Amino acid sequence: MQVSVEKRDGLERCMTVELPIEDFEKAVEGRLKNLARTVKMDGFRPGKVPMSVVKTRLGGQARQEALDEAIQSSLYQAMNQEKLRPAGSPQVEFLPLEEGKGPKYAVTFEIMPELTLSDMKSAKIETPVVDITDADIDTTIDSIRGQKLDWKDVKRKSKKEDQVTIDFVGKLDDVAFDGGTGTDVKVVLGAGQFIPDFEKGLMGVKTGEESVIDATFPAEYGNADLAGKTVQFATTIKAVCEPVLPEVDEDFVKAMGVEAGTVEALREQVKDNMSRELAQVIREVTKTNVMDAIIDAHKLELPQVMVNDEIKRLAEQTRQMFAQQGVPMPDAPIDDSLYQDQAVRRVSLGLIMSEIVSTQEIAATADKVRAAVEEIAAPYEQPEEIINYYYADKSRLGEIEAVVLEQGVVDWVLENAKTVEKKEKFEELMASRKG
Repeated sequence: MQVSVEKRDGLERCMTVELPIEDFEKAVEGRLKNLARTVKMDGFRPGKVPMSVVKTRLGGQARQEALDEAIQSSLYQAMNQEKLRPAGSPQVEFLPLEEGKGPKYAVTFEIMPELTLSDMKSAKIETPVVDITDADIDTTIDSIRGQKLDWKDVKRKSKKEDQVTIDFVGKLDDVAFDGGTGTDVKVVLGAGQFIPDFEKGLMGVKTGEESVIDATFPAEYGNADLAGKTVQFATTIKAVCEPVLPEVDEDFVKAMGVEAGTVEALREQVKDNMSRELAQVIREVTKTNVMDAIIDAHKLELPQVMVNDEIKRLAEQTRQMFAQQGVPMPDAPIDDSLYQDQAVRRVSLGLIMSEIVSTQEIAATADKVRAAVEEIAAPYEQPEEIINYYYADKSRLGEIEAVVLEQGVVDWVLENAKTVEKKEKFEELMASRKG
């Protein structure tokens, strides 16, 4: 077997393989003999068809089968011989036969990039440091109160954060339009439930009033028949209510499931929940900073085939996400450029992290996987059900194993890099992750 390799642009290679003619002809003969034992032809008993007839009728089939088998066996051997690691599936092209020579084929492919692993000692990783203050706890409790607020009728004019109950009929050029009519609709002023002009017209109104509100739809409004148009909403104000937050008393505390029934116990429970959530966010922020540092420390030339495959995966994930939400997707292909940067990042991290896992012998041991599953299950009322859920399916457990390996990489980087603590406020850090 003769092998030659041509280096092309970037990571692309073209390998030409010529098979020994003697070995190939023997393989063809072997195929013909096998076919002769089983072939059925009119006028001959099974297995008694003359070889000359078999060659005439089935010679092409025998050569093709022998060639396919020879390529499968020789390709892997040639890759090993030339110490090449292909990225993606090679493209095989048969080359014209030459007199007196064996079959020849060319294989085009990209190779995996060479990677020299950084020790990460020069990297700097920012890690958030956050204190949960009494004011943070107050804000969280106020947020909980806001989820349980009540509404109280008022005689005054409406203002921001009030709830206004209305009937309305919207007309364009004196004709009612679809979706422009409502009865007993509750609108919280300032919440952005309606277009700005309509909400603005509901400010400063009182129960029992009737008015016509001129409102212009935004130019980018989803309904093209209404976009940029000015309409009139004939509106009746049926109620104006102000929000009433529940008092933080014994009843409120018990309603929150705090057995002790005291405000102090509630605050402790809220702080514990905040601490768990904060710890998770700090891990995520730190992990993101570690991944950024990993990419910065390794300059890689990526196989385009791997980037393209990742773009396809990301596009398909987008389609599935929209499908689950009931949002129709256009028939036209999604623009690949939307996913280019994300795909490059994911492929880069995959290659680098795989090298770290291998060279540093990071493993997802049974104990580490169990600990990770138990941490996920801890906040639930029946943690054992969550644990059993993961252990009942190998694919689910595989997801946890991947997380454990990823955390192992993060831990290794943090052990070797320089960490810099960054003081942050609880509310700002949490808001940054939600945004």
